[in-house]
Amino acid sequence: MEQKAKEIKNITCNARNCAYNDKKSCKCMAGSIQVGTRDACTCSETICATFQLDDNITV
Repeated sequence: MEQKAKEIKNITCNARNCAYNDKKSCKCMAGSIQVGTRDACTCSETICATFQLDDNITV
C-alpha cells in the first residue's frame, strides 16, 4: 500500500474500511482519487477505484 498523503480538501469519505479514510474526520487521505465508472448515470453506479481495504479490518 502506498504511503498516506495529506487530506484531499472537500472530499468526505464514508468508506470506513478503506485504508485511506481518516476515521476521526471521515476525510480521504489518499492524496488523489480515481472515481468510475465512465458510463455511470447515477450515484449508485459510481465507485472509488482508489479504495484499499485497511489492513486492520477483518472481514
